[in-house]
Amino acid sequence: MEQSQNALNQKAAQEREAPSEFRIPQQSSGAEKTIAHVVAPFVGTSQLGRYNQSPLIGRERELQAMRRVMVSLEGEVIPSGNTPSMPGSMRNPHVLLLMGEAGIGKTRLAEELSHEANTRGWVVAWTRAYEQEGAVPYRPWIELLRTLLQHVPTELLISTVNSHANMEAASTEHYAPTLLERLSTLLPELRYISSQNERTYPQLPPEQERLHLWEATAGLLSTLSKTNPLLLVLDDLHWTDGSSRELLAYITRHLQDERILLLGTCRDVELSPGHGLRTLIADLRREQAIVTIAVDPLTQSQIGTLVAHLPQNIVHSIQTQAAGNPFFAEELARMSEAAQAASVQPEVHRQGTPSHKIGSTVEGEHLRVSPGSSLPEGIAAVLERRLGRLSSECQTLLGKAAVLGGSFEFGQLLFMANEHPEDMILDLLEEALRAGLLMEEGTGSRIIYHFWHPLIVSHLYERLSAARCAQLHRRAASALLRAHQGHEGEIAAAITYHLSKGGADPTEVAHYAELAGNQAYSLSAFAEAEQYYIQAIQTITHGKLPLKEGDFEAVLHKADITAPLHVARLLERVCECIEVQGNYEGARRTYECILVLRNQQRTFASEDEWMREAQIQALIWREIGRTWTANGFFDQAYVCYQRGKQAMLEAGVTSGAAWACVHLELGSIRSLQGNYDESTRIALEALEMLEQAMQERNEESGYPPVGHPVGHKREEQPGKLYELSKLNERNVHNRDNYNSFQTRTERAILGAPLEVGRAHELLGVIAANIGQFAEALQQLHEALAIFEQHDLATALAQVYSNLGAVHAVKSENSMALTYMQRSLELAERLGNQPNIAIVTGNLGEMATRSGKLREAEEWFRRSLAMAERINEADQISWCNTALAVTLQDQGDLMGAAECIRRSLSIARSMKSTRNIGGALIALANLRIMQAIIAGKLHHEGTNAENVSSSTVLCTRLLMRAMSTLQRAVVVEGLETELVVEGQLILASIYFLLGDMERAKQETVHTMEEAERYELTRMLARSYRLLGRILAVCGEYTQANAYFDRALQIFRECEFRLDYARALHGYGVTLIERRAPGDVQFGKGLAYLHQARDIFADCHANIDLEWVEHVLANYRSETVRA
Repeated sequence: MEQSQNALNQKAAQEREAPSEFRIPQQSSGAEKTIAHVVAPFVGTSQLGRYNQSPLIGRERELQAMRRVMVSLEGEVIPSGNTPSMPGSMRNPHVLLLMGEAGIGKTRLAEELSHEANTRGWVVAWTRAYEQEGAVPYRPWIELLRTLLQHVPTELLISTVNSHANMEAASTEHYAPTLLERLSTLLPELRYISSQNERTYPQLPPEQERLHLWEATAGLLSTLSKTNPLLLVLDDLHWTDGSSRELLAYITRHLQDERILLLGTCRDVELSPGHGLRTLIADLRREQAIVTIAVDPLTQSQIGTLVAHLPQNIVHSIQTQAAGNPFFAEELARMSEAAQAASVQPEVHRQGTPSHKIGSTVEGEHLRVSPGSSLPEGIAAVLERRLGRLSSECQTLLGKAAVLGGSFEFGQLLFMANEHPEDMILDLLEEALRAGLLMEEGTGSRIIYHFWHPLIVSHLYERLSAARCAQLHRRAASALLRAHQGHEGEIAAAITYHLSKGGADPTEVAHYAELAGNQAYSLSAFAEAEQYYIQAIQTITHGKLPLKEGDFEAVLHKADITAPLHVARLLERVCECIEVQGNYEGARRTYECILVLRNQQRTFASEDEWMREAQIQALIWREIGRTWTANGFFDQAYVCYQRGKQAMLEAGVTSGAAWACVHLELGSIRSLQGNYDESTRIALEALEMLEQAMQERNEESGYPPVGHPVGHKREEQPGKLYELSKLNERNVHNRDNYNSFQTRTERAILGAPLEVGRAHELLGVIAANIGQFAEALQQLHEALAIFEQHDLATALAQVYSNLGAVHAVKSENSMALTYMQRSLELAERLGNQPNIAIVTGNLGEMATRSGKLREAEEWFRRSLAMAERINEADQISWCNTALAVTLQDQGDLMGAAECIRRSLSIARSMKSTRNIGGALIALANLRIMQAIIAGKLHHEGTNAENVSSSTVLCTRLLMRAMSTLQRAVVVEGLETELVVEGQLILASIYFLLGDMERAKQETVHTMEEAERYELTRMLARSYRLLGRILAVCGEYTQANAYFDRALQIFRECEFRLDYARALHGYGVTLIERRAPGDVQFGKGLAYLHQARDIFADCHANIDLEWVEHVLANYRSETVRA
């Protein structure tokens, strides 16, 4: 095995990764199965946690629940497809989480299940998070993957890689990183199995890098689980970094078809209310993807059973002090046994005496410890007594090891304790192993030691003096640098931690903090990257940078910051990190700080340098404007874009990629404000400039043109998920280069495919809003081609959602749902909150059209929660309007009214005419419902619902609804579908007022508009209303024809609620004009019964009440007859 491990670091192989679809790859090649066979025998008992002699007491319930989940996965059947789950859908949980306080027995339960899984043929691998490593991205996953791969022969890895490469070779023109190269981001040693490990390849956008990394990790785990089920234990999840939690969430959501169980432990009582793990647990509970088990304290009786071998008086004392905590009870018992042994054999020889004298004694049956310890007195005393059994040299060595964290390598400790010879250090480690304070893992040159319990690490660390602690941290940093010479970026996070704790030179701390930020950013661990960049900035500026101040210019001028451009570039990376997390206000404040910093250096060596700086500052103004747009402040955004243009004009820049980028944002603002003509003109101008910039760039670099030619027809394949292709970027780099990076503005100046695609997408959105759906689909597919070609995953998630929305308006529901599900799955993988908010809202709209009102409400509330979290004002306004319609359909008129009020308030504050128009149409519809209820128009069960003899209130509500609609349909920028819907609602008002002639004219006009714009749903609703109007006028034959046409469309398009309402209206007209016993009367009753069943299933409560009232009336009349 040692030879295999050595070969892993010397031999070579390359793989071209097969184009990945949006699912965990379901490989089934012989090579992969062979790897699984190789891994299984060698992840043995050394990975099952600690060894325990004491029996497991009082945990039968928890262990049985864990077994049920494990056994349920052993025979997991892999279905043929993989579709994202809708809310409320059942799924088999693949995550077990044990929650409880420290020492309560979570890890012990995980060990028990691990041993049982091992006997059942599962492959088991363990990892543990440590408090000292809580900011190191992906550390637990690195250890898991390293454990799983450590015994796989190099030749087998090479053969698997080659099988992938052969599959892709025929379809790949450009070099793409292999599966192992993707994983080498986490496991650098994998780079050295390739003879071409120095080959460079294009840099992907950070979110796409993260997606590939996650897919590679999930794909490897999937492969390993094919032969034997896989149990992955993640101990102490509360100390994991944010990126590790995100990867855990990603893998969890894509394990439906895998024989993989993730078992975690966490101290939930120590989690703050806003801790990311709490959010993750809540999300997974809602998705039914996790089983959480609370590990409660043992009873007094169970504690007594655990230590029953001791004298009764000692048992009583332990029961009192342990408070149901088995770890505390066992440690108190061990201390008591040691005290008894010492009193019997005082002459026992020990290798040395404790170097620290403590105040713990045995007085009667109780233990005390000197104050100052953060641990409970009894436990601190127990730990001190246990450590006291070691020699002073061993205790000192363990204290040094505790500085390294919960686990450490022998080579690191050797450097930390360089005053001792190697043999002596080995002797001391063996002493600690014999005492059970350490566990040993690994072979050959990679031997890792783990402390038996995290409390021991904390206690050893607290015993060190401040000066000694700082010295040891500096020595730990030196040990890491020595061990990873030439690859410092890979362990920069740990170096930064030790240097900071050691009070090292600020310049050195800043350097490694920046490297750690670059490494985290390359892994798309944005929260961690932000943390390290800020640490670097604050160290460089000596804490003078006023990130939370309002008057940046005055404060920064006094601060006298050196290297302001360097700080500004780091701040740009901070902005990119926090924007991904939806923190637009924080990004805006930081961008403003960047502008102040860049303006401090106004001397330029050449005119070209001046022009370049002007373009960078213009693009920073663009980013500020985009944050205002996201929050719904269009006027402020417009001012920012104009200031960006002014900065370029002053430098003589009037064209190029930067100018086009800012110009395009102006077009986007005009579109949001409903000025589609001007928006189209601006977008076309920007697109021409961007395509010219891209052409010049491609000519210089020799790359092919971006995307497809305009007008290229793309075949739609809704059943096939998009394939990731290669990014043709000018800036290629080696993954080992953590020292340099380009900011977003620096990339945009060169001309980016993303901007070309965004221009096409904007044109597509505008076309859809004005009813030009064919043009909209063409432009959106142009954008899609570019985004796919360049692996722009965030943009892909958005364009998928837009494509779904267009197909939904055209009533092409299957296609719409396919695109929306793609969008949601990709957005969730990327953790892109703005896109998640949009697509969940669109899915709610789809559910509403299908009559799934409860599901629609759940989607809308999820969308609203996300939009409110990131303050996406436009989405909040739209979603409140959509939710109002759903609540109204369910009979919650007060809730609907409140949603409309909120939507109007936000839309007016934004000056968003299209959102105002949409909310007004919803308000008019609500008033019509209120009028019908007020006038009790349905109580007689007739179709002739005029209000000529009804209440004044009813008439007033209808007239107010008419006035509201007349204002709404003339709003500038209102989407075509909403305009047509408003006209249809207006026709229904005339019908309710008894003006049949005007109602008929308006309905026919609406029908013509719906046909013109291919609005299938609006057309069918026009047929339904026209049928009711004609029935009242006595034109029954034509009325029946229109009802039949409406029913056919609603049935084909699966608009269930609309279909039921058509049945209701048709049924009422049939029974009104026929006597009981007539065939048509029976047909009408059948329609009403069918409508009632659908209303009940859809939870359309008002419609249900009305139809039941009609049926009750006719039943009573039939009885009287």
